[in-house]
Amino acid sequence: MALEQAKAARDLARRAYEDQLSQVREDLAARGIGGRIADRAGAALNDAADIANDNKGVVAGTLAALVVWLLRGPIVRAIGRLWTEHFEEDADDD
Repeated sequence: MALEQAKAARDLARRAYEDQLSQVREDLAARGIGGRIADRAGAALNDAADIANDNKGVVAGTLAALVVWLLRGPIVRAIGRLWTEHFEEDADDD
């Protein structure tokens, strides 16, 4: 009796698995994995664009900070040259 119940439960689980598997296969046949990834990526880009449009000041500030950070070497050298020129002129005036 217990063996028959176990077999019935097994068969029921197997049918449920096969039903789900066939549904997944049908879904993939209708829209492939690449298409699904492209859809999700497009949705993520649209969300990012909406957030950026709602927060233009934050985006502009972040980009400005990034540019300053990337150009920090030339900026520091330019300030150093100006500083040196300023103090050399003051030394010449004395």
